[in-house]
Amino acid sequence: MKSIRFVATALAMLLISHGAQALDANEEITPSSAGFTYWVYAKTWQPSFCKLKPATAGCDKPPQQFLTHGIWPYNDSVGQKTNRHPAFCNTAPSCQSTTACDISDAKLDQIANTPAIAQLVTVAPQGMFRHEWKKHGTCSGKTESDYFNDIVRLQKVGLYIEPMFDKWIGSSVTLAQMKNAFPTHASFRCFVLDGKQYLHEVFYSINPDGTPYKKDPALQIGTPCTPGDIFIPSGA
Repeated sequence: MKSIRFVATALAMLLISHGAQALDANEEITPSSAGFTYWVYAKTWQPSFCKLKPATAGCDKPPQQFLTHGIWPYNDSVGQKTNRHPAFCNTAPSCQSTTACDISDAKLDQIANTPAIAQLVTVAPQGMFRHEWKKHGTCSGKTESDYFNDIVRLQKVGLYIEPMFDKWIGSSVTLAQMKNAFPTHASFRCFVLDGKQYLHEVFYSINPDGTPYKKDPALQIGTPCTPGDIFIPSGA
């Protein structure tokens, strides 16, 4: 356990030195050698994301839909650590060293312009894909193509009761109410902007075949949604 804490601390300092956001209090980076237990399929409510980062490509007319953020290897929550995952592993089949495992511009363009993938993600996703590959994909044990094709293969895991959810778009709903529209293996991230709480992302815990993984109900990635009103903005 001490070694795991050391790795998490060291990585936090590395992220800070590169101007990235530090680990949150409940985040713990597990060593590459520890592997992972299940997958998290992360989906972003794009109108909320564009409220948070309006300068992002495509945010002039954000689509009114959930877009795929990524697919992340995860481990079960332990104690107070509710956000446990390997990161920057560099152990994927195509990695040539233990210190760097970038993805070529040509490969990024090929993946980003695959029609089945492009319709599920944000506009011009190359920068996001590069980050997703380095942080999560290199821990997956898959090639770049197989990892990003899983965005399509596993897309159906992002289920929710659309008629119920659609009624809340453009208004607010409580966390308890919102949970009724999603399966029990889904968890949520929110953010507060100008005093208003926004739904940011939904995370689906799944097995490799896309079936629900229900053994880690304590999972919490990022800022949790509070029980009060959660605003769900509309898109273009």
